[in-house]
Amino acid sequence: MKTAFHTGLKEITIKETTKPSPKAGEYLVQIKTCSICGSDTWWNNEASEGEAIHGHESAGIVEACGEGANKYKVGDKVVCYAILGCGECAYCKAGVPTNCQSKDFIEGGFQEYSTFKEALLFPCPDDVDFITASLLSDAIGVPLRGLRRLTPEKSDKVCVWGLGPLGLLQVMFLKALGVKTIIGLDTVEERLQKAHELGASYTINPLKDDAVEKIKELCNGLGADKAYTYVRHPKATEDIFKSTKEGASICTFVGLEGQYELQEWYERTLVWSFYFTPTEYTENLKFIKDNKIDLTKIVSDVLPLDNINEAFKKRFEQPEDSLKIVITMD
Repeated sequence: MKTAFHTGLKEITIKETTKPSPKAGEYLVQIKTCSICGSDTWWNNEASEGEAIHGHESAGIVEACGEGANKYKVGDKVVCYAILGCGECAYCKAGVPTNCQSKDFIEGGFQEYSTFKEALLFPCPDDVDFITASLLSDAIGVPLRGLRRLTPEKSDKVCVWGLGPLGLLQVMFLKALGVKTIIGLDTVEERLQKAHELGASYTINPLKDDAVEKIKELCNGLGADKAYTYVRHPKATEDIFKSTKEGASICTFVGLEGQYELQEWYERTLVWSFYFTPTEYTENLKFIKDNKIDLTKIVSDVLPLDNINEAFKKRFEQPEDSLKIVITMD
């Protein structure tokens, strides 16, 4: 089978490897698609010895079942999950393995076959194509968890900082919830235009305009009610605080960078949101179906595994030309 190895700085090499066999409690999955995630920044680093096979937004078909693995059967379509908790701690027992202090991050999607434990697989609806299926884990799970962590009112004036694939989905989901005023911010003009197409009421390029001034102008001089940020940058953090109103709430998916003196009257609620939980998967599918959301609107390219180097170069070096890029194994 073909497997993509990270072999050097901005270098991925396709090699022939032996198809694995599932151990007890595992499933062998024929990977059909695996999307490139914005967190796949390992591509921009030197390779390390024994580095795992990357790719964690994958979907495929069960090809074989190990001993005792009976939840799925051969031929079932599945979506793959990336967080494996210990299964014993309070977080895991509460259904939140993402907070497990002993969790493992599971990859292996950039190859034709991979094995997964039962906890790492979700059923994929029969009527969903595999391009869309690769977006049913992280791509929708992250922004939808953010909306659960910080739920907007329809009357809120909301900012989305960073209009990569997840930021654009955040715009789409806010629109689906009926939020009337959605302000998208990015430094790439093509992504600002895409945000308009997907439901943003206004867009701002912080390199061209004073973001704080513009946001306050659009928000009755007070500032935004809520902000969701996919940007980790000191200036952006400062502007996010300054452009939200007193009593506002901020949800970050990437942390906050910078050092600031925050006065006691600078009243804000800060929310961190990480990945999504297994129990949210079914709810996420329902949200997409009920709101008739076409996830492929944020897919810019579909490329075969043999072209994975081209795909990564485009994703991380040509933001004006790329959004979500999906790798196929066919």
